Amino acid sequence: MSISLYYTAKREYPITAQEQEACRKAAEQYIADYPLGEMYEPFCIYDLDTGEDIIFQGATKLPIDGGEAHFAEVHDYWSDCLQEIIGLLPDAQWHIHIDDVDVTRYFFE
Repeated sequence: MSISLYYTAKREYPITAQEQEACRKAAEQYIADYPLGEMYEPFCIYDLDTGEDIIFQGATKLPIDGGEAHFAEVHDYWSDCLQEIIGLLPDAQWHIHIDDVDVTRYFFE
């Protein structure tokens, strides 16, 4: 059983090829270095072809059946990955939530 961390970034101008590649490489590195046992689901970046101002979007499942401590470790790990990607996309407005709970502010405190 799981819940998911969802992330969406919007900006008035499109994501560049260099930004896309940097985001992809950051996620791939976190996936390759995953230290928390069997991976429930890797950090997922959706393919974007919306024609809207969304420049980055994805979701990652977080396990809730391994106990609170394991959930916190996995959450923190993927949050670090997301935090790195946030830094790669200047001027983006983010919406981050765990299922129906908005957690955006925790990434910008």
